Amino acid sequence: MADLKVSIDYFNDEHQKLFEAYPNAADIEALVINGANISKEEFLGYMMFKDQLDRVGHKTYNELSARIQHRLGDIDDYLTFGNGSVQAQIIGGDLHQTGLTERVGIALGLCVVNQIHGLTQADWEKIPEAPGRGGHPTFDFEIPVASTGSNFIQAENKGSAVQDNSDQRGTVDSHYKGILRKKKYLRGEEAKLNIPLHDNLYYGTIGVLDNQTNSTAKVWLVDPPAFNIEMGPRKYKLVSRLTYYLEEFKEIGLKTKILEALENRIKEIIASKDYSSFDNKSLDDNYPAQGTYYLYMEGNNSLALVDTNEAFGRVFLIERKQRTVPYLIAFPKALMRIIIKQNFEQILNYKYDPDFMRENVQVLMRFTKGDMLERNISEVLKFTFNEKKRSSEAVYFGKLNFSSDGKIFGMLDNER
Repeated sequence: MADLKVSIDYFNDEHQKLFEAYPNAADIEALVINGANISKEEFLGYMMFKDQLDRVGHKTYNELSARIQHRLGDIDDYLTFGNGSVQAQIIGGDLHQTGLTERVGIALGLCVVNQIHGLTQADWEKIPEAPGRGGHPTFDFEIPVASTGSNFIQAENKGSAVQDNSDQRGTVDSHYKGILRKKKYLRGEEAKLNIPLHDNLYYGTIGVLDNQTNSTAKVWLVDPPAFNIEMGPRKYKLVSRLTYYLEEFKEIGLKTKILEALENRIKEIIASKDYSSFDNKSLDDNYPAQGTYYLYMEGNNSLALVDTNEAFGRVFLIERKQRTVPYLIAFPKALMRIIIKQNFEQILNYKYDPDFMRENVQVLMRFTKGDMLERNISEVLKFTFNEKKRSSEAVYFGKLNFSSDGKIFGMLDNER
């Protein structure tokens, strides 16, 4: 993976002293001294697919295509990647109005916190609310929560684009004050719930870009207190990851039967006092049949097979530079097997890092007759008809991105 250099610093001396009391203070200090090298693919993954409030309902094919097209355009129009880092092409209110500064803040902040604690995007999925005595509380504002399996990690991520990202005035200072206002609220919650200091860790991050040629992206660290979550960290991490993959699998069009089984399992785990009883309890004994993972896609959806048998997913048609191109979202076959088998240890420790993805990757796209007619695919893509499969096919290639949670994504071309 290509790396992006990020400069990291404490917001002020007061917060440096607060972070010095963290149990992982030495790791944080090392990043402040040396900076961080975050994965460009992880950064782009957050920019493309992560929102502060996460998902609101299931998105349709057209909604997903429009979002992909819009956000690709934003990255091309408003960001540059130079000197091994990332810069803004425009700054101030103009960029803020696009919503891009919020996503920059999320991407930079979570990439840095992930590096500190070995997390992936799947760990930040908002889990279903669990009311009652054994549930987890909902507060007046949303704060991303993840779990290492032994501790909770919470992150408040803000973003700005200014003339000089070493300058703390203006929007950077406003973000800082906003985090402090929440800190006052959380102090009260800590007192009510008798939370031990640093039982959970809460990072406030302010990710800042500027438009100076070859500058380095900046992340300021702020230390607010964490609040309690009435669920064990390992259970929370498991539920978060399963919920993330459930929502991702909905978007690429997995069979309803699998999605319903996974959704029910998540509810069972949340409600159970002994969730370990579901460990290695397969969602369905009929899955997985070796070599037939593509059959898990709904029959009325287009299908993409990555590198013959490595991964499968869906293509979305988007407009780029006055032409229609396919954009791939897929997940590894091996990950699907882990999720269906419900091996908790493998789910909790899953990280994707394939060597072959660094080369131009072949993707076989298979379209149903309904897709061909509805989206006028025959007019925009080169394809052949497969008599055996009774479907239209096209082989395209791409320098694809991937993130450690297993998501494979990127534009495809019909030439190597």
